Amino acid sequence: MFSHSPSQGDLSFSLLLRALRGITLWQPILVYILAVFIGMAGLEFFIQWPGGIIGASIGLLILFISFGVGYLGAGGVLLHEARGDALPGILHSLRFGLKTLPRLIGLLVIESLLLLGIFVVELLGFLACKIPGIGAILFVPLFPLTMLMNAVVFVLAIIVFNLSGPALWHGESVSNSLRHTLSIARNKPGSILLMMLLLGALSAGLAIIIAIILYTGYSMALSAAAPALASELSRSADMFWQMMDALSGYPLITHSAAPIAPTGNIALYNVGLSMGMGVATALVFIIPNIVFLLGMAHIYIEALELVAPEDV
Repeated sequence: MFSHSPSQGDLSFSLLLRALRGITLWQPILVYILAVFIGMAGLEFFIQWPGGIIGASIGLLILFISFGVGYLGAGGVLLHEARGDALPGILHSLRFGLKTLPRLIGLLVIESLLLLGIFVVELLGFLACKIPGIGAILFVPLFPLTMLMNAVVFVLAIIVFNLSGPALWHGESVSNSLRHTLSIARNKPGSILLMMLLLGALSAGLAIIIAIILYTGYSMALSAAAPALASELSRSADMFWQMMDALSGYPLITHSAAPIAPTGNIALYNVGLSMGMGVATALVFIIPNIVFLLGMAHIYIEALELVAPEDV
């Protein structure tokens, strides 16, 4: 049995506070960063291929895989944290993410097919409303009933899709993951959805705070560098906007100066500025995401203890 227990047969609100511990966990943050970095490097490498769209497609596929591996690898670490176990190593977590990725894809495909099946049934029902004589009569009760059913399905889908990852972090097979997530969504939809909404609001608020801190730090660093490197940073910024013009096909700003050749020094200054912005943006995304995922791990464990204690 895990180190915490649900309160009074329902989810404990204290899991929201336990989710904040994700801020201090460097292992899942590093796993996520490494996975995304590998994906970005793969994308950059294959974009340079002369194959054009084929190389870009391969790069995007690698980037997609890297996000999945990071999500599963970091989630595996977070589930160990939620259970009170010793945390696995970085390489072990990345291998776990890569090994579990096919199960995640299969689970998402099955869940999507279930939603598609519901849509097809509804479509057949509305096609029956075209029957002369009784079609309009059938439509009167069918449409509001379908609306209510879709609202319920929407709530259940949010719960099932969000708990699919924690189920796989738990080491579940595709069939057991689907069975457990559907059981949780069916038995505890209100409390699970409330916890998810509160957890999402907590993560969003944390993202705003982190963004203010990091981008203030970026502005202060730029202000400190500007007196000593004013001309170098100015030329680097002009090169950045020229690059954005070339990528977009439209002039983003009016340039009075002649185009700047991307010399080695200017390129390096631009890389430094871009890396600072990139690191800040990555942390604004990753740290609140880690908090959200740790909360989801706690939600899954507590919900599984309530609906299927024999499978914990």
